[in-house]
Amino acid sequence: MVVFAALFCFVSPVLALEITDYPNIPGFAKPTEGSLETYISYIFGFLCYIAGAIAMISFAIGAVQLTMSASNPSAVKEGGDRMKGSVLGLILTLSAVVILKTINPAIVEVTTTPLPATDGIYYTNGPNYIPAPTSEANTANIVNGYETLAYQCSSGPALLIWKYPKTNFIGSNNNYGGIKVVKKTCGQTESLSGAGSFKISYETSGIYYCSGDCSENGTICSGYMSEANSSSGVLPDALKNNLKSIRIVNDISKDLHYGIIFHDVDNPTTSGGCNKILYSTNTSKEIECFNDIYVSASATVFYWNDKDYESSGTGADFYSEPFGWANGARAGKYSLNKSTIKSFWTGQTSTMAFSYTGINRPTEYKNLYQNFQEKSGSIKVKGNYLLVLWSGLYCQVFSKDVVNLKSTEITATGHTIDKINVIPVK
Repeated sequence: MVVFAALFCFVSPVLALEITDYPNIPGFAKPTEGSLETYISYIFGFLCYIAGAIAMISFAIGAVQLTMSASNPSAVKEGGDRMKGSVLGLILTLSAVVILKTINPAIVEVTTTPLPATDGIYYTNGPNYIPAPTSEANTANIVNGYETLAYQCSSGPALLIWKYPKTNFIGSNNNYGGIKVVKKTCGQTESLSGAGSFKISYETSGIYYCSGDCSENGTICSGYMSEANSSSGVLPDALKNNLKSIRIVNDISKDLHYGIIFHDVDNPTTSGGCNKILYSTNTSKEIECFNDIYVSASATVFYWNDKDYESSGTGADFYSEPFGWANGARAGKYSLNKSTIKSFWTGQTSTMAFSYTGINRPTEYKNLYQNFQEKSGSIKVKGNYLLVLWSGLYCQVFSKDVVNLKSTEITATGHTIDKINVIPVK
C-alpha cells in the first residue's frame, strides 16, 4: 500500500486537456502521441493503481472503525470485514496484473493492427493511415512520420497534387516559382518532403494553364498550374502573360474535345494578336500538352464537334456588302456548306470568289470586288460554328452573324482579312 501512496504523492500537476508529462506508473509505459495501444495500456495500469488506492483507503477506514468500536461487537465485526475485503480486493487486483502479464503480456500491453484505408486520400507512414485534407497551408502541422500522401481507390479519376515550396501556397521568392504539380492514380503515393504547403484536386476534363513545361503524366506542370477551364475569358492573374504551356484533357466518353485560341487582349471577343488554334487532332487521345504559347491575356475556349460535324449546322455565307443576305444589298456571295466545312475548314480569302448570279450590279463593281479579301461586307452563320478571321497574326473570333464587318475592330483598325477558319462546335 505504500507504493500506491507514493504514486499519488509524486504526481505532477497538469492543466486539463493539456497533459504533456504523464506520471510514471511502475510496469506500464507512458503514452506515446499517435499510439492508441500505449494509451490503453497506460489507462489499464492507472485503473489498477486506483483500485489499489481505494483498497488502501477502505482498509484504513476499517482499521479506524475497528479501533473506535472496541465496546461494540457488531461494529468491530463490520470493521474487520471491511479490512479483510480491502486486503482481498488488493490481492485480486495485483494477482490479475501478474497473471495476465505471465500468461500473455499482450493482453495488458495492447497493440493495434492497422486496418486498410478505404477509398480516399490519406497521410501515411507505411502501415498506418490518417485522413488527409484537400489542402494544408503548413506541412509542419502534419503528424510526424506521416509526410506522404496516399491515394486509396480501386477506380476513379486521377489525383492532382500542387506542391508549393513555401507555406500558405506560395512559390519561391514569394511568387509562383518552384511549384510542381504531380498526377497520381489509384494506389500511388507522393512524398511531401520539401513542400511547405499543398492542395489537391481530382483531374477533370478541360484545359489546364501552366507557367512551365507540361506533360501528360507524372509531373504534369513544372510551375504554377490552374484548375481545369472550360469557358472563355481573361486568364488568372498568376498566368496572364506568363503562360508557357497548356494541358488539354478531353472527355472521350462524352465526345467532348476542347480547343482554344489565346489573345493578347483582355477581351477575347475583340481583335488583337492571337496564338494559333490549339486542339487535339487525334480525337481518341484523352490528354495532350501544347508548349508553344506566345500570347496569353485571354482565351476563347470551344468544344470541337469533330465526329458529328453535320449536326452543327448548314454552313456559312460570306457577302461583299453589309447585311448581304438582305434583298436590297445586291451583294456578291461565297457559300460554305457543311460538307465543305466538315470538321475544320481553312481558306485564304483571296480564293473565296463571289458569285453574282441573279445580282444586278455593274460589271465594274463585279470586276473590282471579286473575292472576300477585296470586299469583306458581312457573314451569315448558319448553325454552331466558330469563325476566326485572320490578318497575319492578328485575329478576331465570331460565333454569330456579322452584319457589318466595317464596324468590327479587325477591319476598323485597317487590317485586311487574309485567312479564315471555320470550326463546327457544340
